[in-house]
Amino acid sequence: MTVAAGFLDFTFWGLRQSIVYAGVGHLQLLPVGDDADRTRTRGLGTYDRLGSDVTDGVRAVLDAAPTVEAVAPRLEFQGLVSAGPRTLAFAGIGVDPAAESRLRSLTLLTAGEWFTGAERMPHALVGSGLAHRLGVQPRDVVSLITYSDRGRMTAADVQIGGIFESGVVEYDVRTVLVPLSTARDLTEATGLSGVAVTLRDPSALDDVVGALQRRLAGASIQARVARWDELSPVYASVVRLYQWILRVFVTIVTVVVVLGVANTMSMAVFERTPEVAVLRALGFGPGRIVAMFLLEATTIGLGGSAIGVGSGILACLAISAVGIEMPPPPGHTHGYVAAAHVVPRAIVVAAAIAVGAAILAAVGPSLRSIRGEVADALRAT
Repeated sequence: MTVAAGFLDFTFWGLRQSIVYAGVGHLQLLPVGDDADRTRTRGLGTYDRLGSDVTDGVRAVLDAAPTVEAVAPRLEFQGLVSAGPRTLAFAGIGVDPAAESRLRSLTLLTAGEWFTGAERMPHALVGSGLAHRLGVQPRDVVSLITYSDRGRMTAADVQIGGIFESGVVEYDVRTVLVPLSTARDLTEATGLSGVAVTLRDPSALDDVVGALQRRLAGASIQARVARWDELSPVYASVVRLYQWILRVFVTIVTVVVVLGVANTMSMAVFERTPEVAVLRALGFGPGRIVAMFLLEATTIGLGGSAIGVGSGILACLAISAVGIEMPPPPGHTHGYVAAAHVVPRAIVVAAAIAVGAAILAAVGPSLRSIRGEVADALRAT
């Protein structure tokens, strides 16, 4: 139970990190509206945008929060990317290079390097799947074509600065990252699609979200704050599934413990029938005899849980030191090295289950020890 809980805790932690530092952030400031509205055009190339009054007001709150790590403004758009005879649809994101590089710390650059935004010719990062379909490499030049927020067709030539892999196939096959200034030129937008934020201390997420919501409500600003788990509902589904599996596992282990201790105590009661008869003849009450067997079961449970927990902690440390190579999850391109965390709460729960199961298993045999006539038991000796 200790190792299983440690492995699941690592899995949940790794999933949170992969979501947050693959571009989502711990929270995002978004326009009011559903996610579908933010990812499709309305009319002729018009998107929901955050105005400058929104971003300026929120920036003041974020700058005052010492736990904020990075604030990454974004401007989303869609269009066509052309490289020689090949033209494909793409989803573009205008980003602040410095802030976005910290927020995408888990994004792997397979070729080239991250752009700075100060290059003479605008640079772009292209997902590996899209780069493969276009047949481009770093230093190649591609054309981006889109409709601006004003309904006009705009275009810009950008140089491929690097090729990245986020680990998610569907994302890498359509995404292009460009400097925020290039995205503004293409979209002719004055606002932003959103602002992603990462925190140094994830436990302060509720405080930061609350402060932002109070700021938005007090200034009657039309925007909403979305947490990372709201933006990635798959996390909750994975947690529910794994927790259900853990509960089944714990139930099986508890049944095994109960049966094992019950067998041990049954044999102990059977072998000590004469001793129990003598004690009863000497005036020991039924409650006292039952208490003796329950104390023995408690000792077995405590000893077993101490050995089990100690072995579990050593196993968690060994697994974390060596690592377990895991295959890529569905829809991803990279595997990962798994570990097992030492989870104090899981240790306490495992020990409590072991002791409780041992005591529960001893109840039946203990009650059987006081049944029957004392004289019959003495004659049997």
